[in-house]
Amino acid sequence: MVNNAGVIKKIDLEKITQKDFDNTININLRSQLFTAKYCLKYLQKSANPVIINMASLGGLQNWTSYIPYSISKAGVIKLTELLAKRLSPQIRVNAIAPGTIIIKGEKAGTAELTDVNRIPLRKYGEPGDIIGAVKFILDNKYITGQVITVDGGRSIN
Repeated sequence: MVNNAGVIKKIDLEKITQKDFDNTININLRSQLFTAKYCLKYLQKSANPVIINMASLGGLQNWTSYIPYSISKAGVIKLTELLAKRLSPQIRVNAIAPGTIIIKGEKAGTAELTDVNRIPLRKYGEPGDIIGAVKFILDNKYITGQVITVDGGRSIN
């Protein structure tokens, strides 16, 4: 199961409302917890039960213009660790933390793109990069509780 719902909104600290915060937490974090909970009965019947949560670099770094988003994605990372510990050894739980991923024909999900010069590979990611990370997690049955960062090296800057 891949928990992939998410919302991102650039917002200054002084302008964050309770509605903004609650909406971001509900979509990015609460939905992942309860989707996992309600899918347990189906996962327990699987030959290779795996939960993959979509986190973000925003959960690993301090994005001060995206405070609700970063808090929600940090929560996803902690949720991944907690579920991995609680559901082992029957179900593996991991997360993927994408960097800037560009989907052809779609407007970027953030207010501005990361400067490509801040990415060591000097390019943005594509959906296939995330698909590759999902396949990696599915194929490697000795991985649980981990966050796989797919960001072209951005997080090492």
